[in-house]
Amino acid sequence: MNIAQFSLARANFSQQIADHIEQVILSSPTSRMNEKLPGEMKLAKQYNVSRPVVREALKLLQERGLITLKNGVGAIITRPERSTVSDAVNRIMQVDKISNDELTQMRQILELSSIDLAVEKLTDEHIRAMEENIARFSDKTLPLKERVTLDEQFHQLIAQAAGNDLLCLFVGVLTSLLRDYMGKGVLTEGGIDDAITRHRHILDALKSRDKEAAHFAMAEHLRVSRLNVQHFDEMGATSKKSKD
Repeated sequence: MNIAQFSLARANFSQQIADHIEQVILSSPTSRMNEKLPGEMKLAKQYNVSRPVVREALKLLQERGLITLKNGVGAIITRPERSTVSDAVNRIMQVDKISNDELTQMRQILELSSIDLAVEKLTDEHIRAMEENIARFSDKTLPLKERVTLDEQFHQLIAQAAGNDLLCLFVGVLTSLLRDYMGKGVLTEGGIDDAITRHRHILDALKSRDKEAAHFAMAEHLRVSRLNVQHFDEMGATSKKSKD
C-alpha cells in the first residue's frame, strides 16, 4: 500500500494521520485485506512525526475496524466488523435518547422489506440453512443465550436470502441491538413454542414462494413478539411493586 506525500496541519496529528491512512485504505486499488501496513518507524518518518503519534493514529484506525494490531506483526488491514456499526448506533441511541420502540419500528421496516425480497431470490441453499436453524431452535432445552443467537441468525438468514448486502448489514445490526428484547420474548410463558411455530410458518411461506403469506407471517411474528415483550415488562413491574 502506497502512502503518498501528505502535509499535516499543526493540530491533532494523530487524527489527521488516521484519516489519511483510512482514505488510502478505502480508495487505493492496491489495498488488500490482511495486508500489513508499514511499521511505526517508517510511518513516523513518512509523516515526519514521533512514533507515539503514529501509535495513537493506529489505535484510532483499529477503533474504526479498519486494522488489527498484532503483537510482533504490526498493523493488518481488516474488514470492519458488524459490531463496529452496532456499537456506533448504540452510542447514538443513548446520546439522542432513541427509544426501543423506535428501534423495533425500524426493525419491522427492514425485516418486512427483507422477506419481500427473499421470496423472489430464495435458493435451495438458503432454505436448507433455515431448516437447519429451526431444527436446532426447536430444542426446548437450549440455554437462553444460544436460543437468542439462533433467533437472531434466522432473521439474518432471511436478510441474506434477500440478496442486498446493505440490507443484510442493517438487519444484523438491529437484531444484535435487540438481543435483550428478544430474550424477554422467549422468557414469556409460551414464548418458546410461539417463536418456533412462527419461524416455521415463515419458512413454509418462503418455500411456497408466497410473498403475501410470507409478509403476513413475518408481520405477525414481529407483532406478537412485541406483545410478549410488553407482557414480560409488565409482569416485571408488577412483581417489583408487590415486593415494595
